[in-house]
This record gives sequence, structure tokens and C-alpha cells, in this order.
Amino acid sequence: MDSKELYIELKKYFPNTLDLMRHLHVNACWEYQIFENSINNDNVKLIYYLYKKEENTLEITKKKPDIVPDLILYFTEKAILSMIHGNPSAEEYYTRYRKVMDNPKPAIEVDNLVNKARLKLWKIGYKSWQKDFKF
Repeated sequence: MDSKELYIELKKYFPNTLDLMRHLHVNACWEYQIFENSINNDNVKLIYYLYKKEENTLEITKKKPDIVPDLILYFTEKAILSMIHGNPSAEEYYTRYRKVMDNPKPAIEVDNLVNKARLKLWKIGYKSWQKDFKF
């Protein structure tokens, strides 16, 4: 699928699953980089940002917000689509994430980069988030 269609699919899931950022403070932000077949060899197909705009609102955008992302997340297209298939709860989404992380397959890969100091992240809710979602 082209990047526009992919973004439309992702918009159906991410801003509507508020629990993905449960425990995190307003302005928590994640940068997503989506690759065609491999997070190691391919060019980036799509970059978008998910951030907590208000206590009960997540925003997804292709335009970089004026927030330094807390995490940079890398997915192949097949990985991200398989993770959101069926509109799973946040708990199921993170279970799928860990499964792909621990058992990558060709064209189904994920990775992440912590983009801020751990203490700073813990102060904005990541310690509770990690405990809750078993990271």
C-alpha cells in the first residue's frame, strides 16, 4: 500500500486508542518510522508522530510537533499492520509488540530508541507505563 493509504489505516487506530499512553503526561510524544520490508535496509516509507495532546486526547500527525519525541519507534509495514489488526486494546497491542520484538521474521520487525534521559521519562509517567505494560 502507498504511504497515504497506510497513514489513513493508522489514523483509524492510534488516536482512538487512548490507553496506549495511559499514565503519561500531556505532551508525551512518539515518533514512528515505517519501512517497507526491513528496518535495517529500506528507506523510510512514512514518518508520523503520536502525542498526548490533552489528558483524554491523542493526536496523530505527519507534521513534526514542537515536542521532542520521547521514543523513536521503528516498524516494518507488515509489523505495524499486524499489530493494529482487529483494533486491539492497548494491552493486546503491547503484547503483540513484545512478541514481534522477541521473534522478528522477514518483513515483520520492530525496534525502538529511547530519545530522552530515563529519569526525565520516569518523571512524566513512563515508570508507571512500563510497569503497567510490562516493558
